[in-house]
Amino acid sequence: MDRACETNELSDSVLDQEGVGSPAAIIRLTLAFQASHALFVATELGIADLLASGRMTIREIAQRTGTHLDMMQRMMRSLAAFDIFKDLGDDTFELTSTGEYLRADWPQSVRPLVLMYGSDHSRQMFSSLGDCVRTGKNAFEIQFGSASSYDHLNNHVDLARTFDNGMTAISTITGPAAARAYDFARVRHIVDVGGGHGKVLAAILRENLHLRGTLFDLPRVVDGALPLLSKEGVADRCDTAGGDMFVSVPAGGDLYLLSHVMHSWDDSRAGLVLQACRRAMTEQGKLLILDRVLPEKIAPDPTIQSNVLIDLTMMVRTGGGKERTASEFLSLLSASNLRLTRVIPTETSESLIEAMPW
Repeated sequence: MDRACETNELSDSVLDQEGVGSPAAIIRLTLAFQASHALFVATELGIADLLASGRMTIREIAQRTGTHLDMMQRMMRSLAAFDIFKDLGDDTFELTSTGEYLRADWPQSVRPLVLMYGSDHSRQMFSSLGDCVRTGKNAFEIQFGSASSYDHLNNHVDLARTFDNGMTAISTITGPAAARAYDFARVRHIVDVGGGHGKVLAAILRENLHLRGTLFDLPRVVDGALPLLSKEGVADRCDTAGGDMFVSVPAGGDLYLLSHVMHSWDDSRAGLVLQACRRAMTEQGKLLILDRVLPEKIAPDPTIQSNVLIDLTMMVRTGGGKERTASEFLSLLSASNLRLTRVIPTETSESLIEAMPW
């Protein structure tokens, strides 16, 4: 048998195996970074926005994006295999319902998130994964001598802007989910600690017209929040305050929200934030943490896979940040004189962890 034919037949037989323990699963996982990067390039080129008005030929797409015809066709075919675009035949493509979320003007667009996670900067950070595992340091310690990505972002405005936009995109999804999952009827004033540009808080205020809010974050972050709050129609019910959440947070709230804050820090630093919230809370106040809750035992599941990959991201980018199990949240809260009252699932991969003073 010709060696080339033999090799092709072997490759086909390996890739066709779908059973448990099949090497095909390993091969697909190994090649997944290529799909991720193709998605980034397509997003950077704005192809989803081009296809928003309807189907286009590959020649039209290549002309509009200033790209090579044959190579663009091959990239479009690769993403059609992942349901981002639909291959209609005759060198024509259209946007799928999944691909719509790459449009800049689409509700709950994840375009900024794709640009953040797929950037050269993010890939550079993840290239240090092996060194992180071997040394216990994060990628910013290894590559730049910084404590974490947050220290690095303070000195790199463009990277900080990409990061802030990515966090806002996440909040576009999780904010409405949190607003639907939790009963805010008895809450009057919510303080969003580390709330970024206020997307989560705005979603909650929109769904609960009786609520007032205070958005609290670093001064450089809240300085850019007013346009978003005004666009969301909640600026008249939301104050902003800048400061250091590790030292103190604004008083006066009957509910304190920590949205995607706890997973950014090790137990010591996360504890300082919880203690600052506890000092600001009344005895009747409540704390609400919006974050991922890992199961005590990991199993192959799409939601769990997403959450553990985010955990790896926190490992690489932060100084001890991580996703936690319910028991780990319980210990962390107890150390700050707070008791975990319940864990409320949302329609996303995140949950709401509710706590009250002892």
